[in-house]
Amino acid sequence: MQRLLPLAVLLLAGCSGNAQIDAAKLKVPSGFKVNVFAETRTKPRLMALSPGSTVLVTATSDGLLLALPDANKDGRADRVATVLRDLDAPHGVAFHEGKLYIAETGRVVRYDWNEAQLAATNRRELAPLPRGGMHFTRTLVFHNGKMYVAAGSDCNVCEDEPGRAMVQEFNPDGSGGRVFARGLRNAVGLAVSPVTNTIWASDNGRDWLGDELPPDEIVNLGKSGGDFGWPYCYGKRVVDTTYRGATAARCARTEPSAFDLPAHSATLGIGFYTGTQFPREYRNDLFVAFHGSWNRSTPTGYKVVRIRMNERGEPTAMEDFLTGFLPPGETRRGRWIGRPMGILVAPDGSMLVTDDAAGAVYRVSWEGK
Repeated sequence: MQRLLPLAVLLLAGCSGNAQIDAAKLKVPSGFKVNVFAETRTKPRLMALSPGSTVLVTATSDGLLLALPDANKDGRADRVATVLRDLDAPHGVAFHEGKLYIAETGRVVRYDWNEAQLAATNRRELAPLPRGGMHFTRTLVFHNGKMYVAAGSDCNVCEDEPGRAMVQEFNPDGSGGRVFARGLRNAVGLAVSPVTNTIWASDNGRDWLGDELPPDEIVNLGKSGGDFGWPYCYGKRVVDTTYRGATAARCARTEPSAFDLPAHSATLGIGFYTGTQFPREYRNDLFVAFHGSWNRSTPTGYKVVRIRMNERGEPTAMEDFLTGFLPPGETRRGRWIGRPMGILVAPDGSMLVTDDAAGAVYRVSWEGK
């Protein structure tokens, strides 16, 4: 039987713009270098490291899980190996106690992992999730022995159905599901802070409030999660006055964002820098992929930014880190040459960034001044 993809996946597959693999056009701060780690010929999204330090990446619109081994450790994948086919919009990927977990659009599945053969076998379906919808991707992360899974809303702004616009907590076998954090319109990126020891998320704000509102957000889910406001509030408890029932009193009971980002940046993958290759001042900082706006009069995003964190693990400032996906001075929509998506710290301390428009995985390394 032919695998039926959600409409949103089909739209993603057709968004090619002017994408091209050309690391020479990308810009990084002085002392850094960017090169092509892999050309996947797919639309790579999120990544994970296997127990043997092989990079795995989901190709959501293609229904694939790929492996990108670099046996000779030269900073470029030796090959692109297909591990799994015919998955249902796979997005989040992670390993826990040697098992491979994948968040498909309607469920979390688990496999046995064979490092020597780069093979996943013995599929087992675990936690069911709401399938498809306006925001169809599902992201997962493990923390303190639990599995956390994010699912976005099925609308721009509304009271959504159960299971959406939230992060749920499960046991690793899929049992014990409960709502951990709600009021998150579309939390695509999940990462654990090495300083606060809590899960942080990126969250995409609603559309149609103009070019500058509402902000995209970085949120700290904390020890116990909570309500982060959508659809009634955004940012630091700002009331969405266009939505019925939104009041200051209601928003006062919600959790504020930890850091506000430019509206419509399409904030997706995030990752804390836990390596040792970059200069010490980068340690534990948060890196965020801006996929880029689609409904802003002047385009914004299309880059990876660094959010500086203080010694308490609190965000203090933002700066550009990997740019060039949107040509300098370009004001026309759809003129990007790439769209960064996922972030992963590689075993050698370099940083890998997926580009699901050009089909590339880029590697940013520190070369020194």
